[in-house]
Amino acid sequence: MLRESWRSDAPSSVDDARDRLIDAAETCFTRFGVAKTTLEDIATEAGVSRATVYRYFEGGRDEIILGVVLREGREFLESLGRRVQHEETLGDAIVEGVLYTVAAVRKNQHLALLFAPEVAGHTTSIAGASTALYELTQDFLRPIFEQARAAGQLRDGIIADDAAEFVLRMILSLLSVAGPRKRSQTKEREFLRTYCAGAIVRE
Repeated sequence: MLRESWRSDAPSSVDDARDRLIDAAETCFTRFGVAKTTLEDIATEAGVSRATVYRYFEGGRDEIILGVVLREGREFLESLGRRVQHEETLGDAIVEGVLYTVAAVRKNQHLALLFAPEVAGHTTSIAGASTALYELTQDFLRPIFEQARAAGQLRDGIIADDAAEFVLRMILSLLSVAGPRKRSQTKEREFLRTYCAGAIVRE
């Protein structure tokens, strides 16, 4: 099954083949944009046929986009965990985590492309990708918020998964909507501490 025509050596496993196709998709997204990238573009970049792409991604282009989101999301959350693990308080971790995420998405061309306005309405996979991002975020933040609840650090009535969704929605808003005024980094931290962390963490 793995003896297809590839640009380089044949993949060693199904997972390797899928990773190579995701790599090819990311290259195409950078070159053409997500909305304009076709399955043929991805197949050509990988050096395989359309049939080979469908062999590893039965859902075609939509499933590959979802694969990109999942891989990028998991890798990013690992780096985010390392970034905030030494913050002294939950409020600090939320604030610094939001700032780190916004900066990372703006710098990472693959993550940025997936959140670009041109993508909206062009593919049904984005809804699935959005759901996947929420689930990844909830899985990452749930144990943190549950531990904080046990320590009495959360406001009354806060639900861990809802808090995780709120944080992600705040991040998406900061990425997609320009505010009425530009804040300094210090003012941005104060804003997030008051209105984002402040909505979750007990004073």
